[in-house]
Amino acid sequence: MDSSVVAIRARFAERLAEQLRPLLTEELVTAWIRDPQAVHQEPLSRLARFLDSRPPAERVCVYETGTGQWRLAHPPARRGETYRLADRRVFTGAEQAREACLRRELFDVFGWGEPPTDAVDGPELRQDGPVLLGYADRVSAAPGEPITFMVSAEGVAEYTTELLRLRHTVDDPAGPGVRVERVPDAWLGRHRGHVQRTRTGSHVEVRDPHGATTGEGGFAVAAYVHPTHVTGGPQAVLARWNDGARGFALGLDEVGRPTLWLGDGTQETAVRSETPLALNLWHGLAASYDPATGRAVLVTRPLVTSTNSRLSPIVVDDRPQVVEQRVVGAFTPADHGDLLFGARTPDSGHYNGKVERPGFWPHPLTRAALLAAASEDHDAPLRWAFEPGETAAGLVVPCVGRPGLDGRLVNLPVRGVTGRHFSGRVEHYAADPRGYAAIHFHDDSLADADWTPSHEFTVPADLHSGVYALRVAAVDGSCEQSIPFVVRPPAGVATGRLALMLPTATYLAYSNERGLGYVPVVPPGTVFLEHRYDLGHSAYARHTDGSGVCYTSWRRPILTLAPGFRIHLSPFMLASDLYILDWLTTLGYSFDVITDHDLHAEGVDLLRRYRGVLTGSHPEYASERMIDAIEQYVDAGGNLAYLGGNGYYWVVSFHPELPHVMELRRGENGTRSWQARPGEYHHATTGERGGLWAGRNRAPQKVFGVGFSAQGGGPSGWYRVGPDAHRDGAKPLLDDVPQVFGDVSLDNGGAAGNEIDRYEPALGSPPDAIVLATSEGLGDGYQFAVEELSGTHPGMGATENPDVRSDIVYFTTRGGGSVFATGSISFSSGLSANGCDNGLSTLTRNVLDHWLADND
Repeated sequence: MDSSVVAIRARFAERLAEQLRPLLTEELVTAWIRDPQAVHQEPLSRLARFLDSRPPAERVCVYETGTGQWRLAHPPARRGETYRLADRRVFTGAEQAREACLRRELFDVFGWGEPPTDAVDGPELRQDGPVLLGYADRVSAAPGEPITFMVSAEGVAEYTTELLRLRHTVDDPAGPGVRVERVPDAWLGRHRGHVQRTRTGSHVEVRDPHGATTGEGGFAVAAYVHPTHVTGGPQAVLARWNDGARGFALGLDEVGRPTLWLGDGTQETAVRSETPLALNLWHGLAASYDPATGRAVLVTRPLVTSTNSRLSPIVVDDRPQVVEQRVVGAFTPADHGDLLFGARTPDSGHYNGKVERPGFWPHPLTRAALLAAASEDHDAPLRWAFEPGETAAGLVVPCVGRPGLDGRLVNLPVRGVTGRHFSGRVEHYAADPRGYAAIHFHDDSLADADWTPSHEFTVPADLHSGVYALRVAAVDGSCEQSIPFVVRPPAGVATGRLALMLPTATYLAYSNERGLGYVPVVPPGTVFLEHRYDLGHSAYARHTDGSGVCYTSWRRPILTLAPGFRIHLSPFMLASDLYILDWLTTLGYSFDVITDHDLHAEGVDLLRRYRGVLTGSHPEYASERMIDAIEQYVDAGGNLAYLGGNGYYWVVSFHPELPHVMELRRGENGTRSWQARPGEYHHATTGERGGLWAGRNRAPQKVFGVGFSAQGGGPSGWYRVGPDAHRDGAKPLLDDVPQVFGDVSLDNGGAAGNEIDRYEPALGSPPDAIVLATSEGLGDGYQFAVEELSGTHPGMGATENPDVRSDIVYFTTRGGGSVFATGSISFSSGLSANGCDNGLSTLTRNVLDHWLADND
């Protein structure tokens, strides 16, 4: 960040701290600690917001050790670092630790209270002991089908395997407790452990077994480059290099200076410019080497237009920079390996930024020719065409001049991105291939861990549909891991009258999420993930260079789904959807378990087999095929229970050649952790526009009756029977449901919370839908959805804005189907309260029984 901006923000924070300091009193802080809702009342709300506005690395958090103790910790300042201790004390109660954390922050920020005499700075909180990691090759499998597991045993000599059935995995005294069953005699074994290696970093590899690109008789190379991050190490844009320092590489050095490296097998020589390349600007970059004379030439030139870079050309000096140097050390061509774009070797020197039009000449160029190659669209004898087609999903980049030297994408660098010729007039790459002729590389991309298969099992023929896991456990008891997957019904049939459809697209979007900003209470799993970036990113994360992660893969360990793995999102995703599974099982319903991935693959035929389909608690991410199938299903007489909140919100797609990879492009609107750069809103995998479904006039209200209204913190609310309770269609559904219900759950109080949806005809909710209930009790920690704000307005919290609410609705379709929507992520956490004897459970049971009775 620019130093001027940093100074301005620091001055602002100092002034605001001085204004807030007189508000602090012991009575106020005591109230803050005693009453969790007090933080949403003035003047505490101003103090709390100020603390929350500080950078996470400057704060203190509570670390849950996993052994019934709590410590205070500093969050990591940057990627690659981890949490470190901030206090010598060990707390035996979470509330005691939270109070100590608050008082520490009040002193650090305002100088209020007693000095922290137990403050320390470190050591780091690391988990470097034995660990078992693994993943399956697929999300779901049917009885009789094979499923393959990849396992890495780090510090584990031997481990055992067994098959588990998951029913309920949250150990909460208010709920039914952990219900995990061992499947007798299934997948039992004892195995020798071995460590699996993961290669991160995207690049393009060009197989060249005949040595056309070794540069043996001299060479020249050129490309347009748009660097986005200085890594502190070398980054190669184009390289033919062996690990033994043989060959050549063109790229940026540790501070971003353009560099040509030449190696002879014993040493390397660097020819570099003295001025680093400016980030987020397009440049021409070219180099030539003549082994006969030892003459090396390096040329760079800014190629900034009004639309292709971060800055305007009016402030960019576009004069070329030329470095000529006689190389003393010898150059020896690489004797093996591939020509790479975006990396020096598959394991090193990965580049962060865009590359366009890389070219290779098997001979040196004159200074004038090299300058032209860096300035204009060259016609090198070997040139690789990065331009997209109708989609940008292709994994192969053709070589113009020699088809046998086509390149292949590794770890899925991002296509469908703006290039050196982007004009800003056209926003789809298929309509302007020349403007989108770039590929964006990242040093932390991961499309497939590509581990060696460890076990291939066949799903037992008599196994009921449900959620299962392969449990791997060290023989010495040091560690264990469970790898979940779904057993779906056999192809083409249903074994239950209902189906629970798990939102696996959302699981993938959140996979291995390490923390969206500041995490006030940090479980051990979050700390573990913070120093294991080799396990890949969630779609909420940013790459090293700050760009959003638009690809996320199923083929890697996803610890956020592992039962018992404690992270800041726990219980969330699979654990919260198992609340529904356990409730259905307890009440004796006949049901199958299916997934979003199954729905995307099979379409509406998958749903037509069932009298009713229930979603999970947070189906936020959906493909066009998923929404089409659900709409067709309910239009043809099917019944859908949307048992969640903030559902069917973001557009996602799946790669046609790599179906385990999901793509997301966050658009200009919506509650988002990052936003795609201008002109890059269309998916490479399908060509469709990304962003919100509402932005494509497919707002969730149109099919599901409700849509995202608010999210927030603080205690969840409850429900009161709604204004339509007197309507004929409502009466049988509300039978035995009390006026107020859903006030007890396993998720922060009541069942109306986390992220919530409301009924709104102006946004597409069916005008004849029945509002069965609406929420109460939410505080101003719940704020109105940003996509509905036309400006900056105060009073957007739940206590002042009537649209910050959760509604439970029911409506019928023209084809005789129906939709029951609950509008709350926390809804599922209230189903099992009081042994499933509660208003929330009764209402849901009435709906399902109504559907099933209509079919009898």
